[in-house]
Amino acid sequence: MRIIRIGFILILLLQLAGCKSESDEEDDDLALYLTAVTQSYADQFNGTVQQDINGVTATWMKCSQGQVWNSGTNDCSGTGGGTTYGAISLNFCALLTGSYSDCTTTDGVTPTATSGPAYDSCNGLSFAGKTNWRLPTRGELTSLGAYVNRESFLYMFPQTPDDKYFWTNEGNANQSDGSEAYVVAFATNTFNTEQIVQKDSVQYVRCISTN
Repeated sequence: MRIIRIGFILILLLQLAGCKSESDEEDDDLALYLTAVTQSYADQFNGTVQQDINGVTATWMKCSQGQVWNSGTNDCSGTGGGTTYGAISLNFCALLTGSYSDCTTTDGVTPTATSGPAYDSCNGLSFAGKTNWRLPTRGELTSLGAYVNRESFLYMFPQTPDDKYFWTNEGNANQSDGSEAYVVAFATNTFNTEQIVQKDSVQYVRCISTN
């Protein structure tokens, strides 16, 4: 009987040693998130984040357009509040008819943005020593969330709003009137999925530099 009791106690102790509390599991999840993030991105601690895209070093704005980087906390809570912290919503094109720059039917031939509110918000911007900021391509923006989920993504890109999409610079070439463009979601349930929306809708913008 004594041998049986000792054996039972040893088994119980081994089981307890292998058990993890809920807080331990949360710590493990956090470690996995941080590992994924640091392998995918490199925080420059100047309001930008670097990412390697097929051997090309891309630099991203840490904050969405309209937000202000807070150097003290290294996040995007510099101005604004709520869930957007000042992020602004912009059109791909202000109008779907009118002049060429406002996306007339001829824009369907050359669907990449070369003007418009979203394009203009990045073009010519000077930040963190760079002046070649631009609207990201469809591939670049989807690569940004390729290996993480929203929870881990927020470690590098805090205060990313999730109530709208983010613009790419690519229109839908299959739409004959040039009225649609690609956007990418960064919300929890739709993270890193593409959608096609009307160019005169308002969405968010995150700028990129590749030089």
